[in-house]
Parts: sequence; C-alpha cells; structure tokens
Amino acid sequence: MTRSPSAPTHPTSPSKTPRALKGLKTALATFALAAFSAAAGATALSAGNTAAAASECAGGVCSLAPDAVLPATGDALFDTFRAPPVSAKPFVRWWWNGDKLDAKEILRELDVMRANGIGGVEINPIAFPRGGDDLGIPSLTWLSPEWIEMVRVALKGAAERGIVCDMIVGSGWPFGTETLQGAERSQILSRAGRKLRGPTTVEIKVADLVKDAAPRPGHGYDGRTSRLYSLTLAPAELDKLVPPQNIAFSPSAKTVKVNVPEGDFILSALVEYTGFMSVINGAPGAAGPVLNHYYEPAALRFLNRLSDNLFPKIKDIKPSFRGLFCDSMELEGSNWSPDFAEEFKKRRGYDITPYLPYIIKKSGHMGHRTSGIECKLTGDAKDEAARANYDFTITCMEIITDRFLKVYTKWCNAHGYKSRVQTYGNEFHPLEGSLNVDIPECETWVAHGPWGDTMVNKFVASAARYTGKNIVSCEEITNTNRVFNTTLEQVKIIGDESNLSGVTHSILHGYNYSPLAVPFPGWVRYGTFFNERNTWWPWFKKWAEYKTRLSALLQNTTPFADIAVMHPLADLWTIHGPQRDPFPRLAYPKYVHRVWRGIHMNGAACDYTSERILQDSDTAGGELKYGPRKYKTLILVEVETMAPATAEKIAAFVRAGGKLILVAKTPHKAPGLVDYKQNNTRVAAIFDALKRDCAKNVFIVPACGDDHVAWFANVMRATGIEPYVALDKTSPEVSQIRQRAADGKDIFFFSNKSTANRHLINARFTQTKGIPWEWDAETGRRFVLTPNADGSLLLDLPPATSKIIVFDKHANGPKLPARPAENPTPAPLPDKWQITLKYINGKITGTDISGLYEGGKTLRRHASPLFDISRDKETADFAGAVFYEQTLPATATAGKNYLDLGRVAGISEVWLDDKKLGEHWYGRHIYRLPANATAGATAGAGNTAGKPLKLKIKITTTLGNLFRNNPDYPVGRRWAGRTPTPVGLFGPVTLR
Repeated sequence: MTRSPSAPTHPTSPSKTPRALKGLKTALATFALAAFSAAAGATALSAGNTAAAASECAGGVCSLAPDAVLPATGDALFDTFRAPPVSAKPFVRWWWNGDKLDAKEILRELDVMRANGIGGVEINPIAFPRGGDDLGIPSLTWLSPEWIEMVRVALKGAAERGIVCDMIVGSGWPFGTETLQGAERSQILSRAGRKLRGPTTVEIKVADLVKDAAPRPGHGYDGRTSRLYSLTLAPAELDKLVPPQNIAFSPSAKTVKVNVPEGDFILSALVEYTGFMSVINGAPGAAGPVLNHYYEPAALRFLNRLSDNLFPKIKDIKPSFRGLFCDSMELEGSNWSPDFAEEFKKRRGYDITPYLPYIIKKSGHMGHRTSGIECKLTGDAKDEAARANYDFTITCMEIITDRFLKVYTKWCNAHGYKSRVQTYGNEFHPLEGSLNVDIPECETWVAHGPWGDTMVNKFVASAARYTGKNIVSCEEITNTNRVFNTTLEQVKIIGDESNLSGVTHSILHGYNYSPLAVPFPGWVRYGTFFNERNTWWPWFKKWAEYKTRLSALLQNTTPFADIAVMHPLADLWTIHGPQRDPFPRLAYPKYVHRVWRGIHMNGAACDYTSERILQDSDTAGGELKYGPRKYKTLILVEVETMAPATAEKIAAFVRAGGKLILVAKTPHKAPGLVDYKQNNTRVAAIFDALKRDCAKNVFIVPACGDDHVAWFANVMRATGIEPYVALDKTSPEVSQIRQRAADGKDIFFFSNKSTANRHLINARFTQTKGIPWEWDAETGRRFVLTPNADGSLLLDLPPATSKIIVFDKHANGPKLPARPAENPTPAPLPDKWQITLKYINGKITGTDISGLYEGGKTLRRHASPLFDISRDKETADFAGAVFYEQTLPATATAGKNYLDLGRVAGISEVWLDDKKLGEHWYGRHIYRLPANATAGATAGAGNTAGKPLKLKIKITTTLGNLFRNNPDYPVGRRWAGRTPTPVGLFGPVTLR
C-alpha cells in the first residue's frame, strides 16, 4: 500500500468537529507531501489529483496523533479497518518443538508475539527438530498431566494478553498415536504383479508377494501388519474386460500354487497393510501409526481421548480455544477400511472386487501411484477399468468425508469449538471437502512455481463463499528449505497473492518455541523464520499492521464474482486418478490453474464450482444461484465428462439466458460404470441440443496457451463478457479482487507482485458508482481521489505495492496530495562508498533485540564500488547490517526532490546529515529529500550553508548466507538454501 495520510471524514457538522479532529487537520497540512517519503515509491494515484500547498516536515518524517485518540467516524467499516479486532491480526503456527516446555518461556514468547502484532497462536506440538541442542530439557508426553498443565499456562497467558488460541488435534500430521490398535490404524490396499507364461504351475512365496506389493510411504511405520487379500490371474492383454480368475489360498499359507493356462497372464496379488505409515513429525504420545480416517469408530475413540483428558482441565479458562485444527491430509495413499467393499456396493450399486486387480496400483511416496507389472488394457477394457477407478476414487472421498470430516466437525462443535481443517489431498474433493468445516484452510508457500499460493486456494475459498463463511484461513509463507532466506518484502508479496486467491486470514508458518539459552538461531522447524532473532524482525510489526487491516476489510465484506469455473475433475480422476493436492503431480489440462488468474488480471472475478454445486443450484433468470452466490457465466475448462444431472442443470441455466463458455471441448460422456452407455448418450444429446438451440449463449473457445492474460482478454471479446474494471493495460504481475460492503461500498484490492517493475494502469470502474477513495492499510488512513477527465483512475503500482480503492457515497475528506515530480534527468552518485559490514551475533535478552549485533565482527572497505555481498569471497557468509557512506557536494541536491537507491536487496534506512529520511522494507527504495537540503543545511542538523552533505545508507540483510556453508551453525545450515541470496545495495543510486 502507498503510505498516505488520511483522516476521519464527514463529521456530523463543522461546528461539532472534535478537537482531536481539528488538530489532525492542522497536522495534515504539515504532513501532506512528506508522508510520501515514507512510501515505497508512493505516487499520485490520479494524474488529476491536486492539493493545497503544504509545508514539508524536516527530513520527510512527521508525527500524527495515534489512531487510538481519534474519534469514531460513524463509518463502521472504516473504523474496523482503522482499528481492527485481534481476530484479524495474523496468527502463527506455534511449533512446540519436542514439547520441551517451560511456563516462563511460554509466557515470554506470548509477550514477544503480542508486542509485534501477532493476534493468535495455533498450538502445534511437533517432534524435536533433528540436530537441535535440547539443553537436556525432557519432552513432555502428549495428554500427560504435565503437558496439560503447559496447555493451561498457554491458554491462561493468551487470554490475559488478548491472544486467540487454536490447537492442532494431536501432533504432526496426519493424526495418530502410539495407542492405536488393529483397524484403528490407517489401511491401504496395494498391488504386486507377476508376468507368467503357461502352461505351467508355479509356487510363489506369500512373503515375496507381500514384499513386492509393499507401499513406499515417505514416513513408514515399523509395526505395520499385512495380509494377502486376493490373488487373481488374468490375460496379459485385454480389449474387453473379464473378471480375473481367483486363486484360492489359505490365510496361513506360506506359499501359493498357481496353475497357468497356455498363454501370457498377469498374476495380481492384492495385499492389505494396516498401520503402514507413521505420524509425520509426531511428538511423544502422539506419534506412532496414523489413524484410519475411513473408520468412524477409530476416529471417535481418538477424538474422545483428547476431549476426555484435556477439556475438563481447561474449562475454567475463558476464552479457551477458538478452533481445533486438522493439518494436511497426507495419508500416503490410504484407501481402505474393514468394510470398504460392502460400503462401496451400498454407494455405487455393484461389487468392486472383480475390478480391484485392474485399478489398484502400488503406492509410492505421498500416495503417488506407481506403475508395475499389470495387464495391458485397450479399447473397452481400458474405458471400463477407468470408470471403475473413478467410482473407487469418489467412494474414498465420500467415506472419509462422512466418517471423519463430518464427525470431526460435529465433535468440535459439541465441545464449543470451531473446526479448522485443510481438506484436500488424494482423499478429498478439493472444493466440496471444505463445505463441511467451520474454518476452511488452504496454504501459500514461499516458492511454488511463479506464484506463492498452491493449487487449492481457489477451491477452498470458493467453498467458503458457497456456505457464507467470511474466514478463509491460510497456512501462509510455508517454507521447507530456505527458512532464513525469505525477505519481509517476499512475505508481503506472497501474502498479497494469498488474498487475491480468496484468503482472508493468515496463519504464519511459523513461530518456534525456543528458549533464549538455545544457541543461535535456536530450535527451528519448518517455516519462514518469524522470530525475534531474525534481522528483519524490527520491521515485522509494520507488515503485521498492514496485513491486519487488509484482513479486517476482507473479513467484513463480501467477495464479488459473476463467473463460475469448473475444472474437468471427473476426467482427471477417470484418466489419471486423484492428485496429491496442494501439489498435484499433474494439472489437467496443464494450464487449468492459470484460468482464474487470467480472469482476475483482466478486471473480472470468478469462483470455482463443482458438479454437486451445479446440481443444487437455482437457474431462474439466467443465473446460477447457490446459497449467497450467483453467476451469469459458466466456464467449463476442457470438460468432457459429467453426470447427466449436471448437464441438465447447465441446460436449464443456458435456456434461461445464462452464458456458457466451453474451452476447447464439449461434454459428451458421463463418469462411472453404472448405466454409462445410456448416460453418455444423454450428456452428448443435451449439449448437442444446446449448441443447436441456444447458439447465442453457447461459445466454444480455444484452449489457453502460454499467455493466460491475453487468452482471457480474447475470450472476453469473443463472448461479450464485460469486466467490472476495464484496464487499459494488463500484466501477469498485476491482479485484483472486488469486495462489497453491507452499506453499499464497492472495494477493490490491486496488487503488483513484481519486485522490479512499476505498472501504470488507467482503470475504469464500469459497474461502480460513488466517490473513489484510497484506504491505506499501513496507516489506517484514507484519501479522496480525483478521477481523470474521462472518469478513470490512474493506478500507479510500483514494485511489490498494493492499493485499496473504495467507492463511497461521501466526498468530504482530505484529497490525496500531488507528488512532486521526479527530475527527468537523474544524477547518479559516484560509485565510491565507505562500506561497513556489521555482522549479526544473535544475542537477545527477553523481548529486547538490541543485542543482536553485540560481539559480532565488523568489516570495513573504503572507496569501494557497489557489489553483491553474497558473491564476494570475503563477505559471502555475511548477514547483518551494511552501512554505505559518502559525502556529497553542498549543491548536489539542487533541483532534485528524491534520493533513489535503485535496486536494493534488504531493508533500507537513510540519513542525510544525521537526520533520518525514512526506511523501506519493500518496494521502491526512494526517499523524499528535505526542502532545504539543497542549501546544504538539513533542517535541525545545525549545519552552515554550503557545508558538504553526509549521506549514510543502512541495508539490513536476511540470515541465509550466514548459515549457508557455515559449520558453526549446523541448525541454520540445515534450513538455509545452498544458493546464495543476493544482499546489499546495487544501485544505481541517483538524485531525482
């Protein structure tokens, strides 16, 4: 956000303007232009903006009365935005490393978090991180009296500090514990194959089959049990599917004999494994085998063990938990329960057993299916097996939803808590799973392709829209291998990307429980290093305040979308099987996750939809209506397969006037095995009739190429879609969302994710009435904007910046002041600097971080040109603060308004004649020069005219390079990437 001062607007009457407000107006007169020196490349949003002359503050730094003393404006939404509730503040996943807990340390860490803008914690017991120095502190056992007492300390301390608490149920992920027995443990049916040529008789060891079929989970459990489930023989090649021949065997047999007829055959051994995977990073007491999520009695016993032991002991602490959390469903391919075959027959109407040898595969890491020796299926045989595989997939999804997810939410609610769940993975419908939880959660990573958010965010957010939920939480800034390399600027950009995908609340990943006595950098578990020992921690609160206001605004408004998008999930599951979301092994089609981005980057908005949502929608008036959502346009992305009931509902929508866009393909078949030939015919006939009878409302467009922005621009032109904000320029780096307030405000959030490029875009808000304002999420202030002559607004988005544009019925308030021009011929400073590098040492006392540099070495270079500190042999391991100094002639700033640092890798601060000009933790590092600096006498510095100007620039780096190859920091080295992170001032440094 551009940091622009704002003030309460439209007081009831001028004569009754409160004294504080009058004082604020006076302060604004002196603040005005100088406020822009604190902005990351702040610029006038509209070329037509004007402002009365305003005196500038010395050094570009002014103070205003804090928001706490300002009166309420009478605008409930703005007051919430300006002073958000705690629930809107970012939360953190609080890693309780090894449950090595101490009451004083718990309270100390709560104090640190509260002081730095963190509003909530997710208590997350986790295994002690490998390689850490545990100082001899013993681990407490999950649900032991000692562990429960530490939970009480945390809950009571959080309540006293106004901090909200969630807690993960169990430890690590997925749920499990050493106490699970038998079928309570997760189960999987896996397959081994042997190619046999007859006629012959072979004798095979059962142990060999069990070994060959064994799944290869990323986190196996040593105590797994197994049994041979079935042994079948089928021809090696089939174009018509036939039931395989069952080979009889005794459950206790050590070997089996197989009589092979003449020809080539495939022997398929299906083996049932119980307790095949362990809890990932489980702490003592909640490690061991994973729970069988397909088996309701096991789920209830596990959950009730927690509630029976913990909840009575914390009932006196109010508030207690807000929600109970279920992390990633990384079930490593779990697909079975004791009654799965019977349950399948109830739900699908036929026996799945004869099809299992053709559809079950061996399970690899994270449940990815691996090919083995299996029958070669072609023609009808391949189609029939694929349909049975689809039925198997959706049955798994239904069972785990009914027997775990719904049971879990009901259990949470029965105890007065909300369920918060990440409902995606091989076992869940990526959208519909989130319909069944109170707080659906997605995740956004530091590095995943060109964007931070993963492939599930839009699914999860869309599900929340259908059920009217205003909280979409996000495991945010997740990081597994460059924990110390992430910059605060990246945190902002990635967080903004989360919000564009539909997220309204951040759960940062994460904050490590780590006593101060632990050697630097402390105990570290996954996640970005949100910690008081981080170099950029002093600036973290600035981001937290920005994020809090943005979250408050999004949580108290309704997202707008009038386009629904459906993925070809039935085709994906039929052809390839379910994917391991949020990181699918493949996208089908490969561009499918870029479609929504193309829509938003062209000034429109969409939600995802599903067959169930469509089937239950109302189509009156040519709109798809489900719950509070309604859409005028439906886009099917290369969908070929859908249920006849879905096709019929789409037909009703189109015949009522709705717009249907078919991307590249037309639906012509139905999923599943039962009555599929008749259903295929029905689906094809429905769409043939639509294309014939409703040609004006049905459009067939080509598939998306490499440029999803240009592709959807062409789709809009071809189909007559009108964006609600028409942009004269589009970019894959700039996107937007639209929100609506209950009082009629129309709200737009724009974000530029580039760290290098500035975007100037003229925007016409074609469906919006009212007066445009800019709301600043960093300061909690707002300004009236003056549109261009044609009614558009000029959006100036420097690197990494974002803007909130609000249309209101009121117009009385301060205008966004014009920004002084940058000199068209910038003057570069000499590339000769005195460079001082002050190494971080990591010392800290209590909540005081001033000792971080105490005892660290200092390195000085004189008259050095700018260079990448990470690439220089002498400084490759540097982390800390770099000071760049030089002396400028007294006349150097004459006719110039700004100091532009050029490219910066880190957080910058600038002093001119020992007067601080400001600081930038993201975006464009450009500083407003004091008005009288041109005379060589900086205000307040006491210099005489004509005296040379002393310039000092400080760049604070990340920690990654310090740990990258440093054997003195084994923990840091494990979590820092091996690739150096660029740090320092690169320039060119110019006066503009």
